[in-house]
Amino acid sequence: MLEYVLFDKKPFQLFVDWLKEQGVACETEIEGDSYLIHVPEDLDDELMDAIEEKYDVCMDMNQELLEASVYDARDEYNMSGLIVTLKDGSVSHADVDPDLINRLLTVISADELGELVTAIADAVENPQPKSFCQRQREE
Repeated sequence: MLEYVLFDKKPFQLFVDWLKEQGVACETEIEGDSYLIHVPEDLDDELMDAIEEKYDVCMDMNQELLEASVYDARDEYNMSGLIVTLKDGSVSHADVDPDLINRLLTVISADELGELVTAIADAVENPQPKSFCQRQREE
């Protein structure tokens, strides 16, 4: 069985209904926020290509719905933040414009952003009056 995954009920139902119209027997299950569709592997190539095309359309719809819900949620609160853990273990929340965070996350990963925040927190807690190059030359 081939497995297709969608994350919104609307494209899931659209895909399942389309499969039934094509005469494709499928099995479905819901696991948390994931809608799984199992399709037999022994279908002819032409039908498999059509299934892939329909799945791509449903995935695009899925993405649009996800982006719309994120946008709606952002409009409701319009805030984001970073968690900064200090050397003593205390935590501070830095409020940051969500557009800035979104732009950052288009070019670096969340882990990389975390490394940057940690480096900045370390620099604040352990000030270095000399530049990195100066410290390297002295060592």
